[in-house]
Formats: sequence, structure tokens, C-alpha cells
Amino acid sequence: MKRNLFFYEVKTYKEPLIDLYETDDELIFKIDIPGIDIRNISVKVYEDLLIIEGLFLVGKEEYLEEGIKFLCMERNIKTVRRVMRIPILVNTVAGTAFYENGVVTIKFPKLRDKLIKIKIETR
Repeated sequence: MKRNLFFYEVKTYKEPLIDLYETDDELIFKIDIPGIDIRNISVKVYEDLLIIEGLFLVGKEEYLEEGIKFLCMERNIKTVRRVMRIPILVNTVAGTAFYENGVVTIKFPKLRDKLIKIKIETR
């Protein structure tokens, strides 16, 4: 451990923490992103990857007070990003996401026992 302004520096995560679990019908991701405005959170799917990004902004007015002398400033602008492989077949188009109490929950319906018939054409 390295000694610094706050006595001892401890390793912290820069990526949002994720829980991933499944039910009989769904694959569910729960992502911790506290303190980030929902308008600054992005959830994307590219092929079999789930991409979660967030931008944490502290208002500039908080820093405009006269007479302030910062000894440490860590809260200004931070970005978080997590890319995770979707481990099973799911319908990504039918996925849903909601935000509550600093946690984004993403649900994808599972694709299983789905037989797709392809029509054979003659030429």
C-alpha cells in the first residue's frame, strides 16, 4: 500500500461491478453505477458483447465558490465502461433496461428450443 493524503491508498474498481444470473426465461445483468445521471448512461449490444458506459459529471457551480483552495479533487469528471460477453443465446432486440437506486438492470429473453425453418426456393 502507498501512503498518500488519505493515509493509505487502497485499490478500487474503475469498472462498474456486475452481477450476471439467469432464470428459466431470462438472462439478467445488474450493474452498479451510483451517482451517474441516467441520461449519461449508455447500454449497447454489439454481436455477443454487452457494453455499458457512463459519464459522471459534478456541476461546475460547485467549484465556482470564491475562497476555495482544493487539496484534492477527484470528483470532477469520470467515465466508466464495462464490456462483457453475453454467455448464452438471447434475443438482444427484445432486451429491456431500467435504472433504480444506482443500479442498472438489463434483461434479455433467452432463445432456446427455437427452430427456425428456412424456405428452399427453386431456380
